[in-house]
Amino acid sequence: MKSLLRIIVNETAETDHKQILYEWVKHFLWEKGFPGLTIRRGEMNLDNQGRRHISILEDQPFNDLALIIETVHDNEQIKAVIPELEKHIPHGQISVTKGMEEKDMSDHRYFTVKVYTKEENSWFKKEEYEKVLTFFQKKNAIWTSVTKGIVGYGKDRVIHRQKIFSVSEQTPVVVECIISSDHLTDLLAGLKNLVEEGAVFTTPVHLIINK
Repeated sequence: MKSLLRIIVNETAETDHKQILYEWVKHFLWEKGFPGLTIRRGEMNLDNQGRRHISILEDQPFNDLALIIETVHDNEQIKAVIPELEKHIPHGQISVTKGMEEKDMSDHRYFTVKVYTKEENSWFKKEEYEKVLTFFQKKNAIWTSVTKGIVGYGKDRVIHRQKIFSVSEQTPVVVECIISSDHLTDLLAGLKNLVEEGAVFTTPVHLIINK
């Protein structure tokens, strides 16, 4: 079974050996054979001491915003790297969310679905965001969002970064939504046919408000 490993650290945080922490995490998981990884930057956050970090400077890293690092892999592989991550991350957050077997999906009412991919591939292009959102809309997804990452890699083992002045960038992208169990099977079937490059992850959620 697959699980979602989610790590949150500040952008300028360093390891004990003065290496930029998120770069170490990216390299460590890449070396451990994780098949894909996406790193996104928050716009505003509270750190472990309750201090605010806000995107107000043109040079993003100096805002020291939270970075969200996410990767999907087998439970055992994730469990195996946790001790090393704990040792090297002095301040941050590590969480694991277990995915679902299809046979167990009927036991829940709502699900989160996440698609990890990149721009400018065969099915997801920068100028076709609306087409992707229309697909989710037709599948009855709720509150679908598209967010860009700053760095990531997939099964091709090529690291892609967000580039301000590039016209051919392959920026990491995450599409996520909530969907009811009545429409989940149809959405996942559609994504299996649609997503040629990327990973799809789903897990049950307790939907509190939807209005």
